[in-house]
Parts: sequence; C-alpha cells; structure tokens
Amino acid sequence: MRISLVPHDAVKLVWKDVEKVLAKSVATVKDRSTLIDILDGVYDGVYALWVVLDDANNIVAAFTTRVIVYPRRRALALDWIGGGRMREWADQLVDVMTKYAKELGCQHLEGYGRKGWSRFFDKRHGVYPEYTAYRMELSDG
Repeated sequence: MRISLVPHDAVKLVWKDVEKVLAKSVATVKDRSTLIDILDGVYDGVYALWVVLDDANNIVAAFTTRVIVYPRRRALALDWIGGGRMREWADQLVDVMTKYAKELGCQHLEGYGRKGWSRFFDKRHGVYPEYTAYRMELSDG
C-alpha cells in the first residue's frame, strides 16, 4: 500500500474513484456536507486530498487533511476518511501524517470519525479519544 498526496492538477483525474470511497463517510454527516462540498474545499485549498493505492495503483481509500491554527498551536486534522483495507495501511497513515504535520509546523494530529476507528488507531499509536460530540437540531432556526 502507498499513501500519496494528490497534486492539485490531478484531483480531477482521480475524483470519480475518490467519490466512491468517500461516499459512506460523507453520508454519516447527513445534511452538513456533500461530496461536492469536499471537492470544492480541495480546489479552494481548504483540504489536501490523499489517496491510498494498492500494488496495482487502484484507489482503495482516500482522506482529506487541513491545518487548524489554534491560538497556541497548530494541528493537522484528518476530516474525511473512507475506503477499505484499513488494517493494511493504518500504521503507515500514522507515520506519513506525523511527518507531514511536522513539515507544516503542527504540534498534533486530530481526526474525526466513528467510534470503530479505535480498532485501528489506539494507544500503541499514541492515539486516544479526546471528546464525544453531541448534536441537537433547532426546529425554529
């Protein structure tokens, strides 16, 4: 498996395959974001797009990253992750993202996802859950 940052001018070439692997991830947020929103974010420079390729150069997974600037530190966030065969590339993801985050001057990584991620990312990687998010819809707003 190989994890690769997609150059800006190659996004259009891989997007159809990326859409397929990110669809389930985007569906979990219901009415907050769509695949088009993510594509727009990639083109606008909000997100960096990454792919996970197998030995035949097929896209088996994709994810986005973005830098968050807090008042006292910078973080690399992994916002959208989708695809399969995560056991085969999870360790590599931690290594690649750690290096990339340091190159960008970030002090930590943060990610957002389902509880099931803990099967792949845990204390052996130095990953721990930080909080649980809750949501309440407002009927008049």
